[in-house]
Amino acid sequence: MIDKSELSEWYHRILKDAKIVDSRYPVKGMLVYRRWGLFIIRKIQRELEKMLEESGHEPMLFPVAIPENVLKKETRHIAGFEDEVFWITHAGRNELDVKLALRPTSETPIYEMFKLWIRSHRDLPFKMHQSCAVYRYETKHTRPLIRGREFLWNEGHSAHESEESAKKNILEIKEIYGKLINEVLCLPFIINERPEWDRFPGADNTYAIDTIMPDGRTLQIATIHNLGQNFSRVFDIKFETEKGTHEFVYQTSYGPSFGRLLASVICIHGDDNGLILPPRIAPLQVIIIPILFKESENEKIIEYSKEIEVKLREMGIRTEIDMSEDHPGAKFYHWEMMGVPVRIEIGPREVEGKTMKIVRRDTKEKFHINIDEIDRIGNIFNEISRNLRERAEREFKKRIFEAKNIDEIRRFIGRGIIETGWCGKRKCIEEIEEIGDVLSINNKEAMCVVCRERGREIRIAKSY
Repeated sequence: MIDKSELSEWYHRILKDAKIVDSRYPVKGMLVYRRWGLFIIRKIQRELEKMLEESGHEPMLFPVAIPENVLKKETRHIAGFEDEVFWITHAGRNELDVKLALRPTSETPIYEMFKLWIRSHRDLPFKMHQSCAVYRYETKHTRPLIRGREFLWNEGHSAHESEESAKKNILEIKEIYGKLINEVLCLPFIINERPEWDRFPGADNTYAIDTIMPDGRTLQIATIHNLGQNFSRVFDIKFETEKGTHEFVYQTSYGPSFGRLLASVICIHGDDNGLILPPRIAPLQVIIIPILFKESENEKIIEYSKEIEVKLREMGIRTEIDMSEDHPGAKFYHWEMMGVPVRIEIGPREVEGKTMKIVRRDTKEKFHINIDEIDRIGNIFNEISRNLRERAEREFKKRIFEAKNIDEIRRFIGRGIIETGWCGKRKCIEEIEEIGDVLSINNKEAMCVVCRERGREIRIAKSY
C-alpha cells in the first residue's frame, strides 16, 4: 500500500516502481522513458495522430535545430522564450557562423517552409502536425513529466484563407483534444481562454485545457492558439485569392504535452495500490494468473490459462500469463500496482467449470464468467472506462468553488478552481495574483472581490 494523500511521494514512487520513467539521467530535467511509460505515451500519440490525420492534417517531422535569425523573426515570440532557449554554438572546435537553437516550439521554422508551400487559395486550408521533443531551459523546480527541460508533445499548425476558417479549425481541435482527453484517457477538463498577459507569444488568443490534480493544483495539459496574421506578415505567407489579389493567411497552432497527459492519468485515476489505467492505453489489458496447487492439476491449469490467452489475443486484447515463481498474493499486488485493468485468476475450480474469475482493477469487484462469454471482456473494458470517467468528473466538480471576497479566495486557493470577479483595474488583479494564477477572464458579469465594482468573472487557481 502507498499512501496517495502524500501525492508527491506517491507519484515519484509510482514512476519508479511501475517503470514509467527514470529521472536520474545526468542532465537535470531530462528523463529516460521506460517500457510502461513509453508504451502509454506512444498509445496516446497514435490515438491523437489518427484523429488529426482523419481531419486533414499531414504528418511531418522537422529538424530539431533552428537558426537564430529564423527564431528571432517574430520578436514577440522569441521574447517569450529567450530565457529558455538551448543554443548550439560550436561544431567540434569550430564556432558556428549562425547559432542554432534546440527547438523550444516550432512556429518559426515551420512558417519559414509554409511560405514556400502556400501559393494559392487552392492550397488552403493547409494543416500539418508532428510528434517530437522540445527543449526549454526550465528554471523553476523540475517535476518528472510535468515540468522538464526536454518533453514530448504533438504540435499542429494550420493556415487558412479567412479568420472564420481559422476559428472553425480551433473548434475542431477542441473537439479532437476533448475526445482524446475525456473518451480515451477518461480525464475531466475545462477550457480557459488565457488573459492577454498570459497568451502564447505572438498569439491573438490562447485557449488552455486545464485539469485539476488530486492536490488541488491545476495542470495545463494542452493549448490552442489563434495566431491571426501575426506570423504570416512576418514570414510573408501570402496566397492568391480567387479574384487574383494576394492576402496574408490566418494561422493557428496547438499541442498537448504527452508527459502531462500521462502524469494526469497517473495522479487522477491512481489509488493507494498504484496505477489504474484506462483500458485503451494500458500496456497490458489482461493479466492471467494461474493458481497452482497440486502437481497433478497444474498442467491442466496452465493449459487452460493458455487457451484463454490465445482467445483474448485473437480478440486484439493485450494479454499475458504470469508464470513467475512468486506466490499469488505477490502477483496480485504487482499487477494492481501496474494498473492492469482486468485480472483473470485460474484455479482447479475454473478449469473444471470452464469459467474465469474476473477481478476489476478500478472497483476490485470479483465475479465469474464462462469461457464462452469471453466476449464480455470488451464490455468490461467499456464499463471500467465509464466508471473512471464518471468518478474523475465527480471529483473535478467538487473542486470548483465560488468566492465572493478575498477571504474566500484565500480559503479555497490550492483546493481547485475558484470562480470570482475582477473589475478590470490593474491594482485589483495584482492583489488577486498575489494569491493565485489567473486562468481565464470570462464574459459573465461578476463583482470585483477587491473594490466591489462591477466587472467580469475570472477563474483562478494554484497551478503547476
